[in-house]
Amino acid sequence: MFGHKDLAQLRDSSLKMQSWIRKQTFSPGNEKTLRRFSSWEVAELIFKVNQNTFRGRLAAEPGLPGGEIEADGRQRWFSLEEVNEMRRKMKVNRKSLLPERPKGKRAVRVAVANFKGGAGKSTVALHFAHAAALDGYRVLTIDFDPQATLSHSMGLADVSEEHTVWGIMARDLIRETDRMNARAAGAETGRQVPVRRLPASVSETGLGDLRATDFIKPTCWPTIDLVPSCANAAFVEFASAQYRHLNPEWSFFAAVSRWLDSLPDDAYDMVIFDCPPAIGYQSMNAVFAADVLYVPSGPGYWEYDSTTSFIGQLAEALADLADFGADFPRGIKAAEGIPRPPLPAHPL
Repeated sequence: MFGHKDLAQLRDSSLKMQSWIRKQTFSPGNEKTLRRFSSWEVAELIFKVNQNTFRGRLAAEPGLPGGEIEADGRQRWFSLEEVNEMRRKMKVNRKSLLPERPKGKRAVRVAVANFKGGAGKSTVALHFAHAAALDGYRVLTIDFDPQATLSHSMGLADVSEEHTVWGIMARDLIRETDRMNARAAGAETGRQVPVRRLPASVSETGLGDLRATDFIKPTCWPTIDLVPSCANAAFVEFASAQYRHLNPEWSFFAAVSRWLDSLPDDAYDMVIFDCPPAIGYQSMNAVFAADVLYVPSGPGYWEYDSTTSFIGQLAEALADLADFGADFPRGIKAAEGIPRPPLPAHPL
């Protein structure tokens, strides 16, 4: 009969194979890199201009990046940094290639979520981020899923749980509790305001001292950053339930939204959440922080059935939280008729 030791041995063997595959994939420097783009791809797919026009502009303006030229001289290959430099400097028909961004607007936040596993959430989030980056947007992706598919696909594998969404939530608990305890100790009537005490296992982690940007990691895409996840972050659901009891006044479901609000409005153009296949503490934090909820689903009956269940359970969860007076961020209130900002863009 197999036991936990057999499972641990199977895990160790699997980790060795995973490490070998990663080395082959990220060779030769054991680091994931972004490939270059051909002049045809830059012209036709990214800038959406005629290739002859693009080549003519390169020849006429020597200050533009020249890219790498193949040995036969027939093809040029450009890095995304070079593409972005051309986007800043080039104009086609007197029009800038830079996307416009409404002034004073923060990044649009998109949560990719569904109750069913295997519906393509991580794939959608990944391709969404890539497409936005190629269009000239600066993107922040946040991996809420302990499976960490999005993080691994971005080339981040060695991640500590302190620098995941769990760390953001724990940091918010510490800071919000300190803020509440800093209020007046009592009213004129003499009634005392309760002081919330956090255990040392939470208050002395050092997470409260981290800056907002300490959770953000660069990727091989120069205009895509990531808040990664890892397998150890799976315990966040259990920790979150404990944290809510430590300070019942803490508006837990607004933790990620508060963290995003602390970033400069013009830091990113788009924030994309990859949610786990469940309605839990992490998913609800993502939904609360989001302006747009994107629900991918397959064409089959079971996918349709699962998606219907997800929408229904999400509606019930939000209704229950509203009844208890939970703090709803701006994204949730959009359904009540409050206008949302348009899709932003920003010069690179």
